[in-house]
Amino acid sequence: MNGAGILAVLSLLAIGVMFAAAWWGTNVIFHPPKMLPMEIWPDRYRLSYDRVEFETSDGILLKAWLIPAQSPTDKTILLCHGWGDNKGDLLQHTHFLARRFNLFMPDFRQHGESRGSLSTVGCLEARDIEAALEFLKNARPSWSASPGIFGLSMGAAIALWAAARHPRIKAVAIEAPFASFNEVVAQWMKNKTHLPYFPTAWLTLLVARLRLGEDPEPYSPIYQISKISPRPLLAVAGELDRLMPLSVVRKLFDRAKEPKELWIIPEATHGKCEEKAGAEYHNRLTDFFAKHL
Repeated sequence: MNGAGILAVLSLLAIGVMFAAAWWGTNVIFHPPKMLPMEIWPDRYRLSYDRVEFETSDGILLKAWLIPAQSPTDKTILLCHGWGDNKGDLLQHTHFLARRFNLFMPDFRQHGESRGSLSTVGCLEARDIEAALEFLKNARPSWSASPGIFGLSMGAAIALWAAARHPRIKAVAIEAPFASFNEVVAQWMKNKTHLPYFPTAWLTLLVARLRLGEDPEPYSPIYQISKISPRPLLAVAGELDRLMPLSVVRKLFDRAKEPKELWIIPEATHGKCEEKAGAEYHNRLTDFFAKHL
């Protein structure tokens, strides 16, 4: 084989390796490698609840909890968990809200008790939240008249998507949000492979679009957050969050319109704001929703 032939073979091998890396990258996005098991139930906090299920527009069966407030009320909060988490994990950080509010807690596709084969960090989950809102409207009309919504990490993206499209959602609280699907995937690929954006991350994003049949980027929080106003927004961030660093949260928060508030919790890492802030976290979230619902 002459030099040109060897070069051609090496080029094809390089392309194959890059494509394999991109395919692997999309598999990690679509199939979270560390899925938390369902180990936490409302019984742990002596909360009564109904187990319910409903289907999305693309036929995915989702399961959820309806947790009534300790004192009767029509004030309700829809709670959105993060990537690789589930409604039970989120409940351990938010169970205190049931003292004052009804809680509606779905598992998004491929998480917890729900069905589904892909997790897309917001794109397909938009169908999940639409189905959840429609179910709540039919199953608990008084609960769905003017709810609030809270989302953690991936759940923050889903919460912003829902609030941007449903004016009846009266207040939005988010914790540890990312700004852009493209950016968070590119940063993750850089951290894992230590290779430049082109071609590795670029090819991963291309493969993701091809496999989904649509572009996940327009579902990103950066394009939704400005649509929340004039409804109030509370954004919570951990000072030491390396997954969703303060620079990303501030970039997203700057795009929001008033009224808005950013609360940075000292020394908190990703998903640990409630654990670090304790009673202050409980009081601030409770007061935020009590004031605006």
